[in-house]
Amino acid sequence: MKSNKFPITVKSFHFDMLENAGAQGNQDIQISVRDVVPEGEAEKETKQGNFFEINVPFDITPPGEAFHVSGTISRYLQVIDFHGHASELPPEELEKFSRPLVEYVETLTYSVTSVALNRGVQLNFHAQSTDDDS
Repeated sequence: MKSNKFPITVKSFHFDMLENAGAQGNQDIQISVRDVVPEGEAEKETKQGNFFEINVPFDITPPGEAFHVSGTISRYLQVIDFHGHASELPPEELEKFSRPLVEYVETLTYSVTSVALNRGVQLNFHAQSTDDDS
């Protein structure tokens, strides 16, 4: 699917040092998509396709590390020739549209830990299916 992508926005990013390294860790990163209805002049653009906002809230304490990051990264996009709702977007397309936002989380975390810890910590997230059709 073709799309018009708008700039990625860091709505929030929070870094905390912890007293002790978390043995188990917590790597909660979610993807949500909502329909956006443009107003005014932008409303004319919906003829080309619907608009959506992708949000990636995250709450991460990497296993064995003594820090925690959390926040939300988002992006607006228009999917060309698609006039359905967010819930109708194919999962593989949603993964493709959201991957740059997840990479932002990885990049920001690496950059901040490079300064705060004198060593960058690389996070590597991969999409996982939430289907129970095993």
